[in-house]
Amino acid sequence: MAAAGPYAQDPLRNFDASLREHVDRKRENDSHKAEILTQLERQRRVLDRLRAWHRWDENRRTSPGKYLLSYVYSKRPTCPSREELVDLATFFFPPPCNTMVTICDHGVGRHEEMSVPLGQIEKYLTEKPEWVTLRWIHAPIGMGLLQSSIEDMWQRTPDLPEHKRFVRSNNEIESGIEVLNLRDRQYLQDQLDVFNLLSSFPQLTCDLDNLCFNDDNSMLFQDVTWRALHFKIGLGFWDIVRSDLPRQLGEGTHSGFLDTDISLNPPAARSEEQLLSRHRWYKGTVLVRDSLRLFYRADGFILTLSPPMGVHHLDASMLDDVNIPPGIYDRWGEYSALRTTRSTLAQLEQLGSPEVFMKRFIVFVITELIVSPHGFYSGNIPEIRDAYRPIARDLKSRRSLDLKRLGTVDLVRKYVTCLDEISQIHDICHQHLRFLSKLMVDCQDIEQYAADQGESLEDKLEESATDRVSFAIRFLQETYDQVPLIEKDLRSSLDVIFQLKTIEQNELAILAEYNNKAILAFTIVTIIFLPLSFFSGYFGMNLQGIVNTERNERYFWAVCGTATVCGTATVCVVSATIIFGFKERLYRWLWTSRMQRAGSGVLTYRPADESL
Repeated sequence: MAAAGPYAQDPLRNFDASLREHVDRKRENDSHKAEILTQLERQRRVLDRLRAWHRWDENRRTSPGKYLLSYVYSKRPTCPSREELVDLATFFFPPPCNTMVTICDHGVGRHEEMSVPLGQIEKYLTEKPEWVTLRWIHAPIGMGLLQSSIEDMWQRTPDLPEHKRFVRSNNEIESGIEVLNLRDRQYLQDQLDVFNLLSSFPQLTCDLDNLCFNDDNSMLFQDVTWRALHFKIGLGFWDIVRSDLPRQLGEGTHSGFLDTDISLNPPAARSEEQLLSRHRWYKGTVLVRDSLRLFYRADGFILTLSPPMGVHHLDASMLDDVNIPPGIYDRWGEYSALRTTRSTLAQLEQLGSPEVFMKRFIVFVITELIVSPHGFYSGNIPEIRDAYRPIARDLKSRRSLDLKRLGTVDLVRKYVTCLDEISQIHDICHQHLRFLSKLMVDCQDIEQYAADQGESLEDKLEESATDRVSFAIRFLQETYDQVPLIEKDLRSSLDVIFQLKTIEQNELAILAEYNNKAILAFTIVTIIFLPLSFFSGYFGMNLQGIVNTERNERYFWAVCGTATVCGTATVCVVSATIIFGFKERLYRWLWTSRMQRAGSGVLTYRPADESL
């Protein structure tokens, strides 16, 4: 049972104390949020200056005309200073030495939370106080060298031989469970721009690499260095923080450390423009996918590893907080599943053996994250599967409009984008359902084991592990069943658009045939009368009748013909010289103009070959 508080005998005073604690915590969070948003606005102003300078530099290099004008253009953008660029990089990508690991210690009638630097995690992985029956350690580290090193630290402590594990689902739990969450699209675009722009400056490499580790991370640095040499992976600042970027919805899945292809590939130039953001409750957000890895031992240790995540709980006011940096959001955000799970652990009462309690809490963590994003706690915002219904209706209503050529292309592109999004969500639901079916059998075996030992299977919430898994299966099964119906409806509407455009093209072809016949008649008349007009004009010239001249027809053709031939040859020679001399710049200019017309606002990045 939970320990009695100082106001346990007086419910009214206990309520007042809880209310004051809640108000104080909310006031502290609001103050922290205001401070973070102020820093974010300041860094975005620096990033805007960097973007303006980069565009000017690219235009200067790709356009011959702008290359010459750049020397006389006085209002050219200025690149931010080295200190500003380093602060910009460390704000959007905190160095590993500044990464804080959250530790939750839970025992009978007692619960404590603390944050420690990443370099001290090994000490907390091997020992705990005597009163602690369950220690949960969460490290906000994405798949990469750091996560592999922490996993190796975990493996150094052997597990108890009689430990009963999740037999069927243990491989998926340790290799990675995919978790969907919402991010602010502008913040994700800022991260991508910072990564792509600043990683091309070799002058910043030394400053940023020195910020990765300090004296407190010496042991971790040695282990990471060995792994970098073993896997032939870079150990620079940008190589490490690359794992903090989320995988976008269309980038596929991967699990396990050995699958490092996505981590080694450069990130996308821009964040996905998803149709989900057209819904008024999801405006300005983007759905991303992250992986959660979970390890556990019979002595009461749980280790979870995941990149900094975004919003998991849907609420009407979440749009005000979704632009908060994910790393900070996991620690105190109201819409973070990790934060909610820590609060739930503080309220749980331990019944039965510590091992069974630990496994039931593991099920709670997995089911809480695997069904996200969800609106169970608010209920006033539609689920993602329901948000796509009005989007599909809007796309269907536009198919009957009199669309022009570019309008049709844009509408078809939106159909394809929406189909790709919901198909990805359907595939993820399918993977989750397969995993939960294995987890259900494991939960039944563990509860049967607890029953054989005479342990109680109910906790304060009167919800068993199998109940949690059953609820998650029902929720995901509903999404899994409804999404194909939306997809089928969209595909039928897309077929209708193609049929309408085919009929329209046939009608235009018939009309073009009539026009071609009329043009043919005019062409025949022109062919007949054009030679007659030429000869009548030619033989009708009377040069001898011109006043004050004795020149003849031969002189006319000698002068005019020579001038025409010389002028044409001069133009051809000059044009060929210009094209040959500036062919590389002209090619880059044409290619850049084409890319800007294809997608306005897209930054093009160049390799690092210039100084600041």
